[in-house]
Amino acid sequence: MNTVSAQPSDRLAQEKDALSRLVGNLQQEQVLLAQTDAEGITDLISAKAQIVYEMATFAGERHKLLAALGFGADENGMQQWMDQQGSDEARQLWSELFELAQEAKELNRVNGLLIGKKMALTQNAMTILQGKVQGGSFYGPDGQSSMRSVGRRLGVV
Repeated sequence: MNTVSAQPSDRLAQEKDALSRLVGNLQQEQVLLAQTDAEGITDLISAKAQIVYEMATFAGERHKLLAALGFGADENGMQQWMDQQGSDEARQLWSELFELAQEAKELNRVNGLLIGKKMALTQNAMTILQGKVQGGSFYGPDGQSSMRSVGRRLGVV
C-alpha cells in the first residue's frame, strides 16, 4: 500500500533526485543526438519515461496534500505553502528543484531542435532515395538523364 506523506515537502529530496536523473538522461540524449549514429537512444527514451512517471507520482502526491491543506494543487500552491510553513531545508530543496526543472526544460528544448534536424535530414535522404527530387527523377528508365536543361545547347565543333 502506498502511503502519502504528512507534509508537501516530505518527498522533495526524492523529487530532486528523480529530476537530477532526468537532467543526466537529457544530457546523454543530447550527446547521442549530436552524433551521426544515435545508437542507444531507445534505452534512454525508456529510462526517461520511467523517470517522468516517477516524478509525476511525486508531484501528484504533493498536489493532493496541498489540496487537503487548503492550498492550490499546483506549484503556486506549493510556493504559498513554502512561504507560510516551509522549513529552511524545504525551501532550499524547492529552490534547487525549480532550478533543475529549468535546466531540464532547456535541455529538452535543445534536444527537440536536434531531433527536428535529424528528422529533416532523414526526410531529405528519403526523398532523394525515392526519386522525388524536384523536376522528377535524375535518371529515366533508359538510364539517360531526365533533367531538362534550360537555355541554349553548346555546340562542339
